[in-house]
Amino acid sequence: MLNSASPVPLYQQLAELLRRSMEAGELAEREKIPSEHTLAETYGIGRPTVRQATDMLVREGILERRRGSGTYVMPKAKHIDLLSLGGTGQALQASDLAADSEWLLLPHLVTGDDCKGGFAAAYQLQRLTRIDSEPVLLETFYLDAEVFNDFDQIFNPQLSLSGQVKQQYFYAVTSAEQSFHVLFPNRRLATLMQANTKLPLLHVARKLHFGKQTGLIYCDIVCRTDRFNFSQNIYTTP
Repeated sequence: MLNSASPVPLYQQLAELLRRSMEAGELAEREKIPSEHTLAETYGIGRPTVRQATDMLVREGILERRRGSGTYVMPKAKHIDLLSLGGTGQALQASDLAADSEWLLLPHLVTGDDCKGGFAAAYQLQRLTRIDSEPVLLETFYLDAEVFNDFDQIFNPQLSLSGQVKQQYFYAVTSAEQSFHVLFPNRRLATLMQANTKLPLLHVARKLHFGKQTGLIYCDIVCRTDRFNFSQNIYTTP
């Protein structure tokens, strides 16, 4: 039960109880949870407190509200080691998930405000990855045009990007610099990711280094974390 004398707010206590019930299987995946009225009566609290608790779990991607139907337990997020150096293809192969990727933009030259990564000019290309037909990952790449000259002419959408960079230009990724933040999508991005504009998405800004040649490729990565957990392996230096 809830402890009104605890310094932990009642809504947080209730959220934790619901979380434990889901972990124990008492509330099964895709099952409708008790109504706000029922939870309020069961725990002797007001409905606004119940709403605060369920709001928090909705934001965490644990619960989902369905208009006119109620609040349901979301399936547990699947684990994908996607933010390590192995790249998207290798990570998805290791996950055994039904994934497919589509190039939304093929390589084309951009400059000025359209060019990210600190390049004077870059080849931009964009890839959307779906798992079980649901968009989960949007990657926008920028390759330094001074280094990867004529990339738009030699690019093959059927081959891995890292493989083509290695084969055609003899560059292999040795390290990366990544920064993370949460963003709320605009309408265009929300449409691409089949999300609403209030769903927080994970944004990763990644610079790829090739030995002493640093930052030759910049990538904007947007991830849906309500369906999948994206992870990163980190190793100590020998």
